Amino acid sequence: MKKLMLIVAAAALMSASSASFAYGYGYYHHGFYGPRVGVIIGGPWGPPPPPVYYAPPPVVYVTPPAPQTYVEKTPSYVYYCPHPAGYYPQIPRCPSGWMKVVPGDSAPR
Repeated sequence: MKKLMLIVAAAALMSASSASFAYGYGYYHHGFYGPRVGVIIGGPWGPPPPPVYYAPPPVVYVTPPAPQTYVEKTPSYVYYCPHPAGYYPQIPRCPSGWMKVVPGDSAPR
């Protein structure tokens, strides 16, 4: 008896499933639209959601760096050797000692 009650309850639940409603409404028999009897709980009520728009990717402008120019700085002083007479680096060593001289001046005496 318990098995019969279980089978009847399972058959009742299956007949109330959404698949059985679709079968009765003509989903599986295309073109058959008979009378519709049933209760629908929930469902897609109201307007559909608005479409989703994605923004285009941002445009990035990369400016190349400005070209670097090398400006050679003139030394503020040059070194003069009195014996032998001459300027560094033409005279590599000065036994008497180097003299600091501003460029453009005449040789010291």
